[in-house]
Amino acid sequence: MKDSQILIKKLYQTMDTLALINSVQDLDQLLGLIMKSIKEVMDAEASSLMLLDPTTNELYFSTIEGGSEKVKEIRIKADQGIAGQVCQTGKPLIVNDVSQSKFFLKTVDKFSKFKTKSMMCVPLKNRGKTIGVLQALNKHNDQKFDEDDLNLFVAFSNQVAVAIDNAKLYNMAFYDALTKAFMRRYAEAWLETEYARVQRYHTDLAVVMFDIDHFKKINDTYGHQAGDYVLRELSQLVKANIRGADVLSRMGGEEFLICMPETSLDKALQSAERVRQVIADKAFIYEGTPIPVTISLGIASFSQFPEAEWKKFLKDADLALYHSKEHGRNQVTIYSRQIKALQKAA
Repeated sequence: MKDSQILIKKLYQTMDTLALINSVQDLDQLLGLIMKSIKEVMDAEASSLMLLDPTTNELYFSTIEGGSEKVKEIRIKADQGIAGQVCQTGKPLIVNDVSQSKFFLKTVDKFSKFKTKSMMCVPLKNRGKTIGVLQALNKHNDQKFDEDDLNLFVAFSNQVAVAIDNAKLYNMAFYDALTKAFMRRYAEAWLETEYARVQRYHTDLAVVMFDIDHFKKINDTYGHQAGDYVLRELSQLVKANIRGADVLSRMGGEEFLICMPETSLDKALQSAERVRQVIADKAFIYEGTPIPVTISLGIASFSQFPEAEWKKFLKDADLALYHSKEHGRNQVTIYSRQIKALQKAA
C-alpha cells in the first residue's frame, strides 16, 4: 500500500492543477499545462495526450511533455496499440511491462527513439464519447504504476475533458478558425477596454495594422488553398515574433492587427520591422511551389496622437497602412502629422 502522506500530497497537487487548468482558456496553453502536470503528479518520465480524429478514426499525438517531439508525426488507427485498446474499450489500463503486452506498438518507439517501459493510459471522455487518451509513461526509479495512481489519473482525466471542451468553446467564440489569431470582435472589445485604461492612467499603447501585399493575386495564381496556407503560416510566424502580451487578430480577409500594450513608438516600430522582415525572408512553399509573400504595415502610437476614442486611433493605423501600400508596399509607415494633413486635404 502506498504511503498515505505521498497519496495526500498527490491529491493536493491534483486539486491545485485542476484549479489552474479550469482558469485557462487558451487551448494550446491548456494542453501544455495538462501534460506538464501529469508528468509531475504521476512521477513519470513523460506524458502525452492523444486525440481522436473522427474523420479518419485515428489517434494522433496532440501534446507531449518529455519524450520525443517526433511522435507528433505519427498517426495510429484507433484500434491499435495500448492507447487504441483504451480508446476502443473506454476502460483505463496499467501496463508495467510493455514488452509483455500484446497491444504494445513497437513501431512508435522505433520511430521516436523513445524507450517505453511502463504505461498508464486512461480514456478522455466528454458527453459520453471518448475523445482521446491520456498517458503517463515510465514511472521514475523503475517503480510500478498502481491502483492509487490509476484512480487519481481517472479523476484527473474527467476534469481535464471538461476543461478541454470549455477551452474549445472559448476558442470557437474568440479565435479565427483558419489562422488561430483572435477574431475582430475580440480585438475591438480588448482595444476599447485597454484604450480607456490608457487614457485614464496616461500609459502608452501602439497598434500595428497590416495586410498581405497582392493577396488576390496569390489566390488567383496559386489557388485558394494556397492562400489559406499563406494565412495560416503567416499568422504563426507573426505570433512567434511578437511578445506574449501583444494581441494578434485577423480583422478580415488578409488584414491583421497587432495591439501592443505599454509600448512606445520606437519599440512598436522595431517590432513591426522585425515582423515585416521575417515575412519577407520566409520561404512560403505550397505543394513544392514557392510563393512570394510580403506585408505592408501602419502604426498608430498613443503617445504621438492620443485620439479621443479608440475607433479613431484604429483608423489612424489603417491610414498609415494605406500610405504604405500606396508608396511601394513591403514597408512600415507611422501615422504622422503629414498623413493627418493629407487626410484632411482629402
